[in-house]
Amino acid sequence: MSRVLANSGIYTIISLLQKGVNFLLVPLLTAYLSPKDYGIVAVITAINAFLNVIYLLSLNGCLNRFYYEYEDDKEKVKVLFGTVVTFVFLFSIAISIILFVGHKYFLDPFLDEVEFYPYMVLGLISVLFNPVFTIYQNTLQARQQGKRFGKNNMMFFLTNLVLLLIFIVALGMKAEGVLASIAITNVVFFIMTISRFGKEIKFGIDFLVLRKALVYSLPLVPHSISGVSTAMIDRVFINNMLSTATTGIYNLGSTFGGVVFLVASGVQQAFVPWFNQKVKQDKKQEIAIFASGIIQVYCMLALGLSLFSENIIAWVTPPSYHKAWYIVPIIAFAFVFHSLYYFFSTPFFYDIDGKGSRSLPIYTILSALINVFLNFVLIRTYGFLGAALATLIAKVFLALILMFSYKKFVDIAYNLKQLLLVPLIFLMLSAIAYIPNIDLFLKAALFFIVILTQGFFNRKNLEFLRVRILTKLKKTKGFD
Repeated sequence: MSRVLANSGIYTIISLLQKGVNFLLVPLLTAYLSPKDYGIVAVITAINAFLNVIYLLSLNGCLNRFYYEYEDDKEKVKVLFGTVVTFVFLFSIAISIILFVGHKYFLDPFLDEVEFYPYMVLGLISVLFNPVFTIYQNTLQARQQGKRFGKNNMMFFLTNLVLLLIFIVALGMKAEGVLASIAITNVVFFIMTISRFGKEIKFGIDFLVLRKALVYSLPLVPHSISGVSTAMIDRVFINNMLSTATTGIYNLGSTFGGVVFLVASGVQQAFVPWFNQKVKQDKKQEIAIFASGIIQVYCMLALGLSLFSENIIAWVTPPSYHKAWYIVPIIAFAFVFHSLYYFFSTPFFYDIDGKGSRSLPIYTILSALINVFLNFVLIRTYGFLGAALATLIAKVFLALILMFSYKKFVDIAYNLKQLLLVPLIFLMLSAIAYIPNIDLFLKAALFFIVILTQGFFNRKNLEFLRVRILTKLKKTKGFD
């Protein structure tokens, strides 16, 4: 438990820094970028998220699972890592050439107001060089080397930050400056990864290893695409059905609500290898206790974002962005339910024979199709608020259907009533944010009362987490 908490802390902090760079720089970006510029960045980021899944073919996902099968054979581990890196990079080059040459058919229909050059070209540079670094970081997670992982991502964040400031502030660039900073950072860290990772892997393709990896990972590609679709398709719909500027406003609100996702995804990066370890040790009860405790934290965070986002956005952004707060409560709790998906889906990935990885896409694709349909319908009626509602409904649906299926692969005795009811109660409380002209101090008082009440009734789970964290902090080295 102390290991997952320690690595969760590292992953969460780094995730907030790297993936949350736009959130941390909101005052700067909204001051220098118009809503349309912000929307351009959002659209390119959304398309790149889809492309990243295609480029990786979910092979990074197999590393966590196969590493524990090969960890006693260092040479086999080198072959596994080398095969995945070599294949993914060669495959990425081939796909990039096809997309660049045929962009009028494959990319332009989704860009609408956004020009292919220079915006999408910079996006393609990023997505070409990023997968190798992603794989390297996944191998560190598999080996539970949280500090090394954190150091690399901190360097990535700082490099991107410096370039961003140079391009936006010093050179006066707009959306192209944001995209160029990301592209150059990815190129730099591709070179760094090859120089460092090359000592730990055996370059080349072992086709037997590749075949086994692809058998495990390819069924996850539809699942990954559906996951990205649920998270990013709303930007594409808003860009095409409303405007690029509205996409920018929506993206800002989603960035604030997405703080819950950044925290939950940071925890998840440590949770997966720790989950595999605890199941192997037959200590599954610790997994259930951890889930019951951490869901309380997510709900408290989401409620805080819901109540205070209107004030924060008004303080740190120009008036043209102020409507972004409308979607924050909905998006924040959508990601609380997404954290339930993490808990319920991890058992599917534990099945090394691939039965879980083959069945999970059925649920995620269904959820993605519901999300696409709801985006199309609700955006027409409710504007960008409809996109947020579509995301929430799709994520609740996915959590519910997985809740009834995960035990087929690993029987974890989650407290299902608590995992579902607590987010629902907090979601209803978040409606307070929509009361017209509600006083800031009243919201603060209500939030304080809710937190005290929640802490009292769930003190055992929260105390369990607190003790584990303190125990880890007192240790100078070693894990349980």
